[in-house]
Amino acid sequence: MIRSTHSSGSRLVATALFVLTLCALPGSARDKSGLGKPAPDFSLTGFSPEDTVTLSKLRGRVVLIDFWASWCMPCRQLMPRIADIKTRNPDIEVVAISVDIDRDKALTFIRSVEPGLRPMQDTAQKVADLYGVKLMPSSFIVDRQGVLRFRHDGYGVKSLAAVERQLQLLLNE
Repeated sequence: MIRSTHSSGSRLVATALFVLTLCALPGSARDKSGLGKPAPDFSLTGFSPEDTVTLSKLRGRVVLIDFWASWCMPCRQLMPRIADIKTRNPDIEVVAISVDIDRDKALTFIRSVEPGLRPMQDTAQKVADLYGVKLMPSSFIVDRQGVLRFRHDGYGVKSLAAVERQLQLLLNE
C-alpha cells in the first residue's frame, strides 16, 4: 500500500516537473526578454571588487551585453570577435557577464580567450534570470535610451553579422 501511494506521488511529481519544464522553454525566455521595453537595470562586480558596472549609468551609449560561461565552447569563439567589434567601435560599451559559479574557472577562461574584455560576475545568475537567458552565449543590445532592442541566443557567423548590423544601426540613430 505504501509502495502504491509512493508510486502515485512520484508520478504526480514527475508530471508536475514535466509541465514546469514546458513552461521554461525558449518561448518563455523571449517573453521575459522585454524587447522594445527598458532593459532591466543591474549592477554587477567584476573580478576585482573596485570594478563594477551599472547598466543605467551607461545610458547614452549603445550597450552589448553578452552572457558567457567557461564551459561554453561557442563562447570561446565569440569572445575575441566581441573584443574586435569593441575595438572597431569604441562608442559601444561591452558588458561581458560570466554566469560561472567558480570564479577561478571564469577568470582563467577570460584571461586565456580574451583578456581585453572587462568581465562581470553573475554567480547567482540573477541578471541572467532578469534577461531570460537559457542558452550560452546569449547577447542583448540596448540602445542609447536604455531600451532593449535586440536579442541573440547561441552563436554563429550569421548571428554575429546580425549583431554588427544592429549595433551600427543603433550607433547611427
